[in-house]
Amino acid sequence: MVLRLLQSIFSTVPDPSGKFDPALIKGAIERVVEGTDPRLRMARQYQKKLWPAVERSIEYVNDLVDSLPPPVEIGNHSFTSDPRLRALFASSQHLKEILSFSKELDLYRQRIGGGLPADLYAVLRVERAEKTVLGVALEGNMIRRDVPQITVNFQNHSVAFPAGSETKTRREIKKRAFAHLIETALGRLVSIRSKKQQLEQQQRQLLQKKTKLLKGAHVGLTSLLDPKIAAMDTPIAIDQRLREIETELNQLRANSATLDDHLAKVVVTLREPEKYLRLNRVSLTLDHMNIKVEKDSSYNANTLTLEDIFLGDNRWITLLLIRFPSNELLPQPDFFKEANKMLYLGGQARLTTI
Repeated sequence: MVLRLLQSIFSTVPDPSGKFDPALIKGAIERVVEGTDPRLRMARQYQKKLWPAVERSIEYVNDLVDSLPPPVEIGNHSFTSDPRLRALFASSQHLKEILSFSKELDLYRQRIGGGLPADLYAVLRVERAEKTVLGVALEGNMIRRDVPQITVNFQNHSVAFPAGSETKTRREIKKRAFAHLIETALGRLVSIRSKKQQLEQQQRQLLQKKTKLLKGAHVGLTSLLDPKIAAMDTPIAIDQRLREIETELNQLRANSATLDDHLAKVVVTLREPEKYLRLNRVSLTLDHMNIKVEKDSSYNANTLTLEDIFLGDNRWITLLLIRFPSNELLPQPDFFKEANKMLYLGGQARLTTI
């Protein structure tokens, strides 16, 4: 039901004024409430308060995904002709294996229950890691060794959101992007509750520790006679920390005492979606070993333009919209046949040893 709702939202074109169907916005609001805290429905005028923020998030997600460049064409000769693919993959075989054996593509096959479309569209997702190493560089006619160089590695490749059209793949990205914003809003609420629970637990532990200390003999002299005792092991230090914790707890209680405050936090998250989800266009000039070089370098290099998506918590993922013919995919492995083959070879090996 949730996926059908988001499907409806991102399948609809807004009217000339840029506004969406009110019924769809209401549905999106209910999805937000269900995905964060259903008790928010008891807050005063929760729909009215959420409306502008939810509408803002939907508009932002639409614009963000629509700004992605057209799909990269992938075929038998793409690896040699497209420097982006040569940088992202170790070989043309590696590229074909990633496309052919992805879990998402397997699920898509099961979902459509038939043959694949002639052309498939999807999102290629990779993680980029940069590392400084010592290498060899040519300066004029001189070869220099132990020169600091930055190598760029692309790893953890995967294919997501396969579909028979570019429109359907973009729509799926929009649905997942909106769901990501809901998850972010939920995470902020959970973080507040978790912080409160941690402080309350620490408060109980300190009170228990203080009780044990006060019951012990010569508590006041112990810290003077034995300098190895930590400052937190004294009642005075414990009292100070308890006061600090109580201040933090009071602040948290004041900030999250009512559902209205929780609702306000959800509104703030959805009103500023660019803080938790955005695209960044990256330009890299790499040689054939994926080593960074200057644009005007004499090395044989290519300048690549890639799209990075920011998902919060300093997480950046490189995305490429792709299009590839299904008839060039590698055949699916027949595990039953392979198992029988291994059993047969194993039997033959045993016979030769007799």
